[in-house]
Amino acid sequence: MTETAIAIRDLGKMYRLYKRPADKVLDAFGVNRWLFWRKQYYQEFWALRGLNLEVKRGERLGLIGRNGAGKSTLLKIITGNIAPTEGTVEVQGRVQALMELGTGFHPEFTGRQNIQASLAYQGLSPAKIRNLEDEIIDFSELDEFIDQPIKTYSAGMYARLAFTVATVIEPEILIIDEVLGAGDAYFAGKCVERMRKLTEDSGATVLFVSHDLGSVQTLCNRVIWINRGTIHADGNPLHAIKFYSAMVRREEEIRLKARDLKLSKKQTLLLENEQDIYQSFLFRFVGKDGGHPDGKHKIRSIVLQSQSENIGHIEVGGPMDNKPGQKHYILDDPGVMDWGSASRDSNGYYRVYANFKGKYAHAPFEFAVPKSYLANSSDLCLQIEADCEQESVAVEVFVSDYKDYHRLGMLASNNSVTQFTLNTEGIGKDNQGQHSIEIKDSLKEINSLLTDTDEYGSKEALITEVLILDSQRKETKTLFCLNPCKVVVKYRTTIAIQNPTFVFCIYLPSGICASQWIASGSELGVDVIAEEGQVVFHVDKLLLGKGAYVASAAIFKYFSINGIEPQAYHLLDRCIHFQVCDPNETDRTDYGICRQPLKVKLHNAGKYQELL
Repeated sequence: MTETAIAIRDLGKMYRLYKRPADKVLDAFGVNRWLFWRKQYYQEFWALRGLNLEVKRGERLGLIGRNGAGKSTLLKIITGNIAPTEGTVEVQGRVQALMELGTGFHPEFTGRQNIQASLAYQGLSPAKIRNLEDEIIDFSELDEFIDQPIKTYSAGMYARLAFTVATVIEPEILIIDEVLGAGDAYFAGKCVERMRKLTEDSGATVLFVSHDLGSVQTLCNRVIWINRGTIHADGNPLHAIKFYSAMVRREEEIRLKARDLKLSKKQTLLLENEQDIYQSFLFRFVGKDGGHPDGKHKIRSIVLQSQSENIGHIEVGGPMDNKPGQKHYILDDPGVMDWGSASRDSNGYYRVYANFKGKYAHAPFEFAVPKSYLANSSDLCLQIEADCEQESVAVEVFVSDYKDYHRLGMLASNNSVTQFTLNTEGIGKDNQGQHSIEIKDSLKEINSLLTDTDEYGSKEALITEVLILDSQRKETKTLFCLNPCKVVVKYRTTIAIQNPTFVFCIYLPSGICASQWIASGSELGVDVIAEEGQVVFHVDKLLLGKGAYVASAAIFKYFSINGIEPQAYHLLDRCIHFQVCDPNETDRTDYGICRQPLKVKLHNAGKYQELL
């Protein structure tokens, strides 16, 4: 028997997105193929492409990734529910799949009747079914409900029964897609142990999809991360999960930084939409005279960078390059734009930009830029890899203030990479000497948010900045449990302030105070502060559990001993957002409330530069 359970080669799945429901019906009956003048009645969308995977017999393979990444599409192809558009899939062995609740059981039948019907459908004899029936009831722990109709079961009860029936006959390949998320933690533990025994005792292969990274790491001996229809990482569970978690943390940090731009509590409650976190930039390729281009030009890759850090990457022609739900994508409506279909050659994926009779004669694409990048960065760099027949393709960006496109420059001919600078403070140049665009106006709204703060106090002393530093002394919005960190509160005074008290107070999302860091006279070591300086709270071990937090920073006039909030020189009320993660990504602790041991140090004006 071969050691390979599943072999996938150059797998691709393309869906046709129809403009009208009638077009789908006409296509199903083959009518559209005879209507030669109707060539633009659907849009191609590649959910998977160029995917290669080999799963050994007995492996426990975990599949992780964001919603919409292509995991379920891959599993449906493996189970034979849908056919691939290109490539091959070879499956060696009997497959049992738990893809979604409600599949395979009749709601009017009792649990016992559904057990008998399901096992009979798989070809088992009545005697064998009777022997297995008791085992299923015992493992699922549904004794008192087994003779009740399935329609009366909760989602967790249904998941128990479905999982037990699927595994009782020891499948050669078991596929589970998020079904166990409906069960309780106790039964999930039983399921993990049962799946481990299946692979060890009978050599079964398990494909396990879950957003619970702890369960994936516990069960699986190999993990792949699927992102935008391709495999982004493959290997050791801890390595792949850390790689994926780093991406999730980066996106969460972008969201938290954007929240801190909107410091008002009322604003932060509303700050959940993408447009509150990202600024969209619309670019396009267009002919040098503003019309259709001359010739055919292969566009392969588009990257937007900020100070050498990639903000986004569009692999043109690759899977999901035209999915609006992504933050960076092309707009390829047939008959409207001049993008060609997704293609591939020996150098990789591409789309042709040519005269396809598009209504607007251009090929647009969009990037979503975190607003925190725009507030702190001086420029953006657009990098385009293309194979142009001649220098006839212009690159332009849409400027909302003028409701028109501004030309950045021309793409170089032949196979080359062209860069364009979008300067946020002045006029820059691209590598061909063309002027790039000034986007100061894009920052007006962002910078104006910095002045809208929930703050109060007499303001003889002002908090000018609050920084959170990680163990490497780098500014961050993501800290790790039990790791060292610092919080720097910078201040400026208009008069000499006697015996102030500095406070950094951390709250749970529920509003409960999780930790309060206080620095009064004895901790500061001075009686009077003046001009400017900064107080640094240093923590050797951060005793907070995983989760999102919000904090206040304040300078009070005195230290309160009766629990009543003292008068404040300046208080930023719940304006600082951050999150805490577990460095091993397996800790199940959500939140912690503690008395935080800490050290405090005051740095006077002119001396605090040595702090970092």
